[in-house]
Amino acid sequence: MILAAMVLLSSCNLYRKYRPAEVSVPENLMGDVVNPQDTVSMGDLSWRTVFTDPLLQRLIDTALANNTDMRTVQLTIEEAQNNVKAAKWGYAPTLSFNPQFNYQYSGGGNSWSVTVPLSASWQIGVFGQTTTSVRKSKAQVAYYQDYKQAVQVSLAANVANLYYTLVMLDRELTISEQTESLWEESLESTRALYDAGIYQSPAVYQMEASLAEVRTNILDLRNSILTTEASLCSLLAEPPHHIQRAAFGTFQMPEQLHLGLPVRLLDARPDVRQAANNMAIAYYGTQQARQAFFPTVTIEGLFGMVASPAQIIAQAVATLVQPVFAAGKLSAQLKNAKLEQEKTRIQFEQTLLDAGNEVYRYLQSCKTAEAKYEFIDARVNALQNAYDATTELMDNGSTTYLEVLTAQESLLSAQLSQVQNRYEAVQALINLYSALGGFDTGTEK
Repeated sequence: MILAAMVLLSSCNLYRKYRPAEVSVPENLMGDVVNPQDTVSMGDLSWRTVFTDPLLQRLIDTALANNTDMRTVQLTIEEAQNNVKAAKWGYAPTLSFNPQFNYQYSGGGNSWSVTVPLSASWQIGVFGQTTTSVRKSKAQVAYYQDYKQAVQVSLAANVANLYYTLVMLDRELTISEQTESLWEESLESTRALYDAGIYQSPAVYQMEASLAEVRTNILDLRNSILTTEASLCSLLAEPPHHIQRAAFGTFQMPEQLHLGLPVRLLDARPDVRQAANNMAIAYYGTQQARQAFFPTVTIEGLFGMVASPAQIIAQAVATLVQPVFAAGKLSAQLKNAKLEQEKTRIQFEQTLLDAGNEVYRYLQSCKTAEAKYEFIDARVNALQNAYDATTELMDNGSTTYLEVLTAQESLLSAQLSQVQNRYEAVQALINLYSALGGFDTGTEK
């Protein structure tokens, strides 16, 4: 009967492996920013190829090796792998050894016996229960491996963002310190003109107030540098310390961003693969709910020896357990498993939509920041010339201190905007690369 059932059910869903479900994916998943002729995805590039700064590479390596989240997720993967091994042991019988010694004294006589039994129990997965359990455990391992890459992506992107935040703050501090020096000179000139009777005292007070504002900004920048270094050290699992970094402007944006075809593009994203593995896990959950309706076959055996009196014992029993009165509960479990499977399919579709939207936004940010380079640089050069000319006119007594002060403030604002735009371009590239599933720490794809 068992063999006949196995033959009849060999093509049933009870034994079928998971096949990826049909998912509706819009053709314009990432809007109109993807060139369908591109075949090389930026997500296929090693992060060392995209971020060539050796100081940044060293920081990312340290974070990936020491970060507590990374170490924790690795332990989670090992636990899932142990569950696969445990599930595979379902194919093997269970053995137990339980020796016993009995002694009895009664009416001046005594008796004793020693029993050395070896018992075995083997539950036969006729309806694929063990196989499904193994497959589900393997799908969970794949899910956690993708989760590990998601942690890697987030961690490396955060390290890169904080690193370039420090580079930007260094540049802003340099600009502010240079401005402080220039404004000190302007203040001295204004005082000299006041002493000569050309300017009134409000001009001196206004210059002193502006210089104090710059000095306050310098203190804020220095504090921001220290707190950003501390945040980066936290990701490195190290106490707060100075972070060595390159000078601003040494990072170069790639001349062209190749995105590849939409569906292939998002395959590198760990969250997309996690959502796909979630569908596989839910599929095997439904399979287990179906298998719960079928009986379990267990073969039990006992073999051993009894001393005093000496004899050999042997016993074999086959049992079949068929659930009957739990049909209502099992039916509800199957319905819920099917609903859970449909939920994972919907979540997968939403994950694809969110991923495409994210790539679209970051790519647009990259293009916008790059397009602004020329205009912001032209503005800084023009304001620098205006400041130089206004300062010269003030020294000759041909203009007022208000015009010089306005020129100084406009130049400082433009210089800081220039730094901010460079930083936004770098940040957009980091976010785009991570949105494409980059920062793979294994061999290059």
